[in-house]
Amino acid sequence: MKLKRNHFKEMYLKNNMKHYYLLFCLTLFFASCSIDDPKIVTIQNATLVDVTAPDTLTFQQTEVFQVSYKNPTTCHSFENFDILGEEPEFTIRTETRFEETFDCEDTPNAIEIAEFEYTVESQEDHVFKFLAGASDSGQLQFITLELPVKIE
Repeated sequence: MKLKRNHFKEMYLKNNMKHYYLLFCLTLFFASCSIDDPKIVTIQNATLVDVTAPDTLTFQQTEVFQVSYKNPTTCHSFENFDILGEEPEFTIRTETRFEETFDCEDTPNAIEIAEFEYTVESQEDHVFKFLAGASDSGQLQFITLELPVKIE
């Protein structure tokens, strides 16, 4: 009788181990699969349409510029402004983030607006050159604003 009991116990453990092994393999399989599709992320210069700015800047105050740019796909979003140069002359690039998710839709007529905030720290007149894009020949084009500074 003792032999049968051990035999039963051995068979029970053997069957149970198969279930544990199967459960372990399934867990490993599902844990190694990624649900997210791989994304390709790049930062690109936006093509500007217009820049709206105040007529004059006020010394030691923050001014807000409205920058209108083309948003070519649903995978593009505003990233930031890249500011080059020193006061009082700046070159500004409007950057967008492109996340390729393989289901992007073209939006050739979509115009987005981003706010560029600038605190005036110099009494000199300022020059802002916003990179607008490039011509067909590759020549860089700018929207240039020359703004006087007033002191209040």
